[in-house]
Amino acid sequence: MSALIINDLSVTEELNSQAMKAVHGGLLSDPFFQLMTFDFDSSKHVYAPQMIQQQMDINNMSGNNNAFASNIKTTILPTMIASNNVTVN
Repeated sequence: MSALIINDLSVTEELNSQAMKAVHGGLLSDPFFQLMTFDFDSSKHVYAPQMIQQQMDINNMSGNNNAFASNIKTTILPTMIASNNVTVN
């Protein structure tokens, strides 16, 4: 990550790396929200592998070693489709 932009502050200031480490926030840092409890369902198990490997080799042999052919036209429309599936049990 090369840039962090926080739009809702009234002061604009460039932070060095030490100051960036001190930036924290969100709902749980607000004293009001610390009174709330969050009950997360730990019975769900998520398996989300992202192991897609694709390879495409295209060879065009139109008119190969043919000295007397003319007007040979070739149309190649390569297509690769992949998807990831997430299973929640």
